[in-house]
Amino acid sequence: MVPRLLHYSDIENAHDRPERMGRLAGTIDDRRDERTLVVGTGDDTAPGALGIETRGHHSLAFFERVEPDIETFGNHDFDYGLRNTREIVAESPVTWVSANVGRDGDPVTGVDPAVVVERDGHRVGVIGVSGRGIHLAPALTVGDPVAAVRRVAADRDLDSLVVLAHASDETVREIARETAANAVLAGHCHDVLRERVDGTLLVRPGSNGEVVWEVTLGGEADVAEDGEATATRHDVTHGPIDETMADRVRANLRETGLDKVVATVESPVERDRRACLRGEARLANFATDALRWVADADVAHVDTRGLRGGPPIGPDVRVVDLVGVSPFEAGVFVATVSGRELRQLVAESHRSDLDTLDGHAWTGQFSGIEIQWDPDAGETEVSFDGSPLEPDRELRLATNGYVVYTDEFQTLGPADARELHGLQYRAFVDYARGVSDLSVELDGRIEDIAD
Repeated sequence: MVPRLLHYSDIENAHDRPERMGRLAGTIDDRRDERTLVVGTGDDTAPGALGIETRGHHSLAFFERVEPDIETFGNHDFDYGLRNTREIVAESPVTWVSANVGRDGDPVTGVDPAVVVERDGHRVGVIGVSGRGIHLAPALTVGDPVAAVRRVAADRDLDSLVVLAHASDETVREIARETAANAVLAGHCHDVLRERVDGTLLVRPGSNGEVVWEVTLGGEADVAEDGEATATRHDVTHGPIDETMADRVRANLRETGLDKVVATVESPVERDRRACLRGEARLANFATDALRWVADADVAHVDTRGLRGGPPIGPDVRVVDLVGVSPFEAGVFVATVSGRELRQLVAESHRSDLDTLDGHAWTGQFSGIEIQWDPDAGETEVSFDGSPLEPDRELRLATNGYVVYTDEFQTLGPADARELHGLQYRAFVDYARGVSDLSVELDGRIEDIAD
């Protein structure tokens, strides 16, 4: 009997949600049998609120309950440093594989490039790779994933080859085209995907434990006439719940204090990343208002792509909800900028070179200024305090460390960060606690004025 695989990936802040984790574990258990391999393709230890509190060790609750067979690395699996990652690898009842992540030419301790599993004489090789350009721990290097798959598969006598890849769409499609893989099971990009590339099955389950793919390898007449691998989608949100798993998450939230209620909102705030990219959104307004408040700044800015999706916040607002909005250890910095520089930052925060979102995306959002933009004419007007922003006016701008220390936004750099006001996720919690009335509304700060 040919083995089959149950594939999850990018669990991330689902670890903060008892019911979701219970249903993920329950769905896997419901579909599992003696021929099944349960595999993960990275970012299954972070990011998330519990991840910050436990340095990724909260993921052991899932690994111990579900006992996956094989796991590979995502970029966020190194968010808390190589030492913590090594501890999780050593303590989890999972075989970790990576053929192209290493240090000084050697693999990460306790990690093999691949494993070979045999079921009724059918030998399946499972190789793990991470994609080019993915940021891991500073001490690590990432080799060419295609070359790594070819090299590792070459000296093994296999009936089927499966690649677990945490990589971009471009890279996983290259792996599918340029190697002998029967199936590429992928993480990193958060879209749910199933397609064929030159006859190779390629699937992504998305993020936050929403989907599990059941992949059956070719070789059985009742699976596919041409012997190709096939995949069946299972939506976790409708799956059976494992109450033991859910209770472990509830206990973790309680023990870390993340379940504490710090405020209330009349109307729950949607955590929709794509809505934030499309223009003004309540979640982005909350995040920017919090930074402006905690830093006593004139204006605030956040990188919208750093806001994470999840269930709506409210009416009871808990610590875990707010930390989960952006569960990264980014500082809140203040820079003094001119009106001219702020206009440049506005221009950098609107992207029109994207293939999605109708070619327009607000990758940065603001508090303290009003933006009127005409996408048809390509014109933008910026106002401060009810009047057009003067080029020479100086303003205190609060933003996060990602904006300051990466090249995504060219206007600001490390030399501009004059003040540090703690960590961003703590600013969200302090703001919710500190304001007398937490009102998160749309107020017209980004207005599309096209006819």
